[in-house]
Amino acid sequence: MKPELTVNEKKLSYAKYFDQPLAPIPEEKLAILAGEPLREDQMLKLTERAKLFDAGYLEAETGYGIMPDGTGYVANLTYMPGVTKEMFEWWFAWHCLEDARYKIWDPEDHYFARTQDMQTAMNKGLPMRERTWGTTHEVREDVGNGPEDLIIEFKKPSEMGYPEELVGTEACASMMCANVHGTEPGKGMPVVMTHMIREVEGGIELRSRFWMGYQLLWGMPMKQTPKGFMIPEEAAKAVLHHNMKEYTNLAAILPALYEEEKDRF
Repeated sequence: MKPELTVNEKKLSYAKYFDQPLAPIPEEKLAILAGEPLREDQMLKLTERAKLFDAGYLEAETGYGIMPDGTGYVANLTYMPGVTKEMFEWWFAWHCLEDARYKIWDPEDHYFARTQDMQTAMNKGLPMRERTWGTTHEVREDVGNGPEDLIIEFKKPSEMGYPEELVGTEACASMMCANVHGTEPGKGMPVVMTHMIREVEGGIELRSRFWMGYQLLWGMPMKQTPKGFMIPEEAAKAVLHHNMKEYTNLAAILPALYEEEKDRF
């Protein structure tokens, strides 16, 4: 069953975004999705993740592939016209406070995102980005194999091995990074997730990375898949497709949504 709004959710001021058509993924990105997986030399190793702070771009900013150790890798670059750093940080703190907020992000695949740290998300004394850093979200979404329940443990960038002193600079306007895993042992693919933005002319660019089969524990990459296990290419491809879909749509709705809801936390 696809996500639906409840009777009460349909009365919310932002419910209209659930009913409008999803923003289409650009054709050039769909061509990448339909093309060949990335080569090993095109995939950013988890141990070299801080290269995201280097000026310019990596060879492959969008694509998916399987590493020699059997783990998966996904990269996606999304241009978000009219979106600002403030909107990006607000969205991450705002969307996890009511189920319908997650549903409007991707009405076909998102069921709910619920913060387990409500006081932090609502704390007006914190900078907006820090209302997400250090919090845990319980999420239900469909990335291609039906709805699954996940835990997203957002961390401070320094806890994930990133140069936090550079967050808020030209290198990285803002960042959200997390360990993702199932709600129960053995369920849900363990993933290291990073979303970082840079300010560009007319908006921001979002650089997303997923290292599938890993968790960052005590700042160290820890492989979570059994020896000899290979994550299917289709699983990595599905993550890329989902990320393209949800962030293309968020880019389309966020400027107007922010103006309408920024003061209704």
